[in-house]
Order: sequence, then C-alpha cells, then structure tokens
Amino acid sequence: TSRPQKDLQHILQTIQLSGYSIITGGSQIFDTKTKKIVWEQAFDKKDVQAVCKILEKDIKTPFWLNDGVHDTFFPPGPLPKKTLQIYIHDKYTNAIADKIIKKISHIPALGIHKVPSWDKGCFDIIVTHALATKQHGIVGVAKLLGIDTHEIIGVGDGYNDFPLLMACGLKVAMGNAVDDLKAIADYIAPSVEEDGVADVIEKFIL
Repeated sequence: TSRPQKDLQHILQTIQLSGYSIITGGSQIFDTKTKKIVWEQAFDKKDVQAVCKILEKDIKTPFWLNDGVHDTFFPPGPLPKKTLQIYIHDKYTNAIADKIIKKISHIPALGIHKVPSWDKGCFDIIVTHALATKQHGIVGVAKLLGIDTHEIIGVGDGYNDFPLLMACGLKVAMGNAVDDLKAIADYIAPSVEEDGVADVIEKFIL
C-alpha cells in the first residue's frame, strides 16, 4: 500500500495480519508481529531537494514529504531528516499529472507513479526511491519468507501496482482498475465495492 504505518493501524488491528506488509509505496517492509520496520529505502537528500525546487518554483503545486511517521507539507520547509515518499495531490486531470511527471522524470533515482485520486476522475502522483517500488517490496518479502515471487498473488487497481503485478506469479486486477493494468492481468476480480479481494481469496486460496 502507499499508506505509511501511521495510517494503517486501524486496518492492521481489524484484519489481524501476522506477516509482512509492504507499506509507504514500497519503501518499507513492516513486520506486523513485532511492529517493526525490517527494511526501508529512503531518498538521497539531494534528490528530495531537486524535486522540491521543481515542484515549488516551476509547477507551484502542493505536496507532502513522508518520513515513515510524519507528513511534512511543503512549502514551507524545512525538509525532514529522512524522506521515504513524496505525495503530490491537487485534483489533477490526467494531462496535468502527466505534465508534472515529465518535469521531474529526468531525476534517475525516482520511482514515479500516477494513481487515481480519492477525487473521482482526478489523479495524484506518488514518488518513492527508484529502488523502493512495490516490486522491490515483493522481492524483499519473498526473501524474508524463503519463497519464490512466483508463489505470490498480486492484486491491484492503480498505475503504481504495475511493479507489484509484474513481480508476482498470479496477476490480478480489480474490476475498478485502470485499463492498462487489466491488460496485463491473468484474472480480473470484481471491484473494491464488490469485495473483489474476498473473491480472489475464495477462488485461488481457500
């Protein structure tokens, strides 16, 4: 999930997970048993500074920097000591989101993903380190569990789930997923509103 640990507590308590969770957009692996981060990949500070300069001066758009615990709205600063994820949100159309991505995509250390916004028909942008996508998280979890990534089922609905599905043996797109993700899926589940994840569990696990 793109959500950081602080935003997951109620979910983790409700579903009582007992394994590893890939959080903060792929930049952390969280052990739900010990409640500890067992792996993370932060940005180099110079790359954060470069992104902030572009977003603040060239594009003039609001964004947040997450250090795994706190969100820092920027501007104003100062920058956090550690940045794991940059979240850019302002009810962007698809075209504007693509324009922002083009402005920062020359920085090689960035993993940039456009995702459907909570505002219907709009898009947000989530940025992690290029070595901290959901794909890297899947590879890390597989190593921790001593299994092959092809034994893992990936379920997603947004553009940032491409790395996730590409790392997994069974690729599942939700019914509400973007069309490009459905195109690479082995199976299309019902939508989130129709309990699509439960359908996947019943069909492929139970």
